[in-house]
Amino acid sequence: MKIAFIFNKQRDKKTEEAEFDTPEVIDSITAGLSNNGQNEVFQIEMTKDGSWVGDLKKVAPDLVFNTAEGFYGIGRECLAPINFDQLRIPYVGSGPYACFLTLDKFLTKQLVASKGIPTPDSYFISDKKELKIIVKDLQFPVFVKPNFEGSSKGISSRSKCESIEELLSYAEECLKDYPEGILVERYIEGKDVVVPYIHGVGNNGILEAVEYSGPKYNGEWIYDYDLKNVFDEQVGVICPANIDEGSKKKITTYMRKIIQVLAINDFGRADFRITPTGDVFFIEFNALPSLQPRSGIFEATQLLNMDYTATIQSIISAAIKRLKLKTSRLTSARKIVKRDPRVALVFNLKRKTHSDYDYENEAEFDSENTVNAIKNAIEANGYETLLVEADRNLSQNLIEKEIDIVFNIAEGINKQAREAQVPAICDLLNIEHTGSDASCLALTLNKSITNRLMASEDVQVPRSKIIDLPIGKINHNLHFPVIVKPNMEGTSKGIYDSSVVDTDEQLTAKIHELAEKFKSPLLCEEYIEGRELTVGVVGDSNPKVLGILEIEFKKGRSKYPVYTFEAKQLENQLDNEVFKMCCPANIDRNLNKKITAFVKKAFKVAGCRDIARIDLRVSNEGEPYFIEINPLPGLSPGFSDLTIMAEKMGVKYEQLIGHIIKPAVRRWRKSMQKTNI
Repeated sequence: MKIAFIFNKQRDKKTEEAEFDTPEVIDSITAGLSNNGQNEVFQIEMTKDGSWVGDLKKVAPDLVFNTAEGFYGIGRECLAPINFDQLRIPYVGSGPYACFLTLDKFLTKQLVASKGIPTPDSYFISDKKELKIIVKDLQFPVFVKPNFEGSSKGISSRSKCESIEELLSYAEECLKDYPEGILVERYIEGKDVVVPYIHGVGNNGILEAVEYSGPKYNGEWIYDYDLKNVFDEQVGVICPANIDEGSKKKITTYMRKIIQVLAINDFGRADFRITPTGDVFFIEFNALPSLQPRSGIFEATQLLNMDYTATIQSIISAAIKRLKLKTSRLTSARKIVKRDPRVALVFNLKRKTHSDYDYENEAEFDSENTVNAIKNAIEANGYETLLVEADRNLSQNLIEKEIDIVFNIAEGINKQAREAQVPAICDLLNIEHTGSDASCLALTLNKSITNRLMASEDVQVPRSKIIDLPIGKINHNLHFPVIVKPNMEGTSKGIYDSSVVDTDEQLTAKIHELAEKFKSPLLCEEYIEGRELTVGVVGDSNPKVLGILEIEFKKGRSKYPVYTFEAKQLENQLDNEVFKMCCPANIDRNLNKKITAFVKKAFKVAGCRDIARIDLRVSNEGEPYFIEINPLPGLSPGFSDLTIMAEKMGVKYEQLIGHIIKPAVRRWRKSMQKTNI
């Protein structure tokens, strides 16, 4: 089948191109359309001079797949479908009417409201005189945004206006930038959810609702332009959304009416606002929704065991059925494996207690409660799970139990590369596993080598020196204060209140003390005075920040506060006599942006996959320093940094575990497709 793919290409981060497709998204869509080479795909970029229409004629495709937003005016989104209609070329998606209508938020709301669907009271404003007339009629707070824009253009933390003064100030600025008109509507307290639609998929085309979460500024979560286009890595995707059954039923009823009244074809996305009492308000509809991997539509189809390609192919299938095209030349996506994978949770069990002398040897292992919590969470995501301890019989047990996927939380035993043991065994047995691979886990357990790798890629690290055994004369050029810690341990093992030293005498004494206890190389590192942060990251080639958590030390306890082994054993990890956990961290947007880019780069440099936690120190001058990365972070509910962070960011424990297990399931299904060809 010949498919012409029409798009606008984003070449920079200018606001004017915010709705355009990045090269990475274009490549993803092209691969999905190709369906492993079964379809012939022709990329055609929409150009301002109109030459793209001639290119389209030359291709003479069987079908057009369109994501082009157009360039100018309030009717720009209907430019492409108008041309397709005139050329009598069949195409995927809604026609000119729906594309024109849905770009006009005010008109769309009026039409939807006429069918009895609740919408916020709103005014369309095109000049300052109109604005001054209606201000006395408004019930504050109100929300201000451009009427003819997408991708949250024109939406900022100032969009929510609490007073007439705030409204007049921001609305007048908005009118200058968007003179076609703005929307002033009653602000609905509650949460935003989006509902994807693909004809023929899910519940009569209606997919599970998706909720977004992210950092709050001034106590408010607003999915504004910066969060959608600059800090997008920090936006968490929760699917299914945390909404009650009553709200779900209302959304389903409303969606059926909305699809019909707006004349939506094949696919799209509706945005709703849900109040704490369960009232549902329609906000807007997008007839050209984002097809970026991990956007809402793909999170929803994953619940139906559909990968990216299968989702794109389902949209094509919807168009084929609607257009009644002959299917003799058409091919469908290769069938995915319908059975669920056999999952094993592989772990090291903690058997020692705090009172045992050598408890520290098992500090990184997991308790029975944690193991059971993770097992229950995996099963809550729909995958039956077996418990398999990471002992000498691991390989045999995995083979005998016919395991497809290992959910790996095992820290390993004895050797320097111990964390790599389980992934290496999985690779040998051709079993998919969660998390990073053996090479990443072997690398990151060695702090010194990881620091050198980060520094080579311009990720800022503190100056340091490795001390090997046996200890000889200690020469260094480090500036005090200096922190001394084991080079190949986790969970802050070997890090105590006395670990930061001020003099050569103290340094020598601390080195000998730790060498005697751990009998392994030590890392001496310049202590960065400032703030201690830890950042959760999920994903693979396109990682996202789960949250930024600050370990806020109580004043007066220590001259050089550090997140010690003893502190990590305290029962109350949220607020105790040593520290308080603050999430999201109280940082401004500039530092937020800097940290986001910093940890994303570190995640990629280390070769991480699925999940990791990155520890930073931020100097008093506002500069982030990489301390270490943990691609096998603790997952104890309500206790581990990552789980606390997720909860504070609105991600339930089951959803966090879903973020880890689902990418592995997708990799397994994809590998099974290849073996079944």
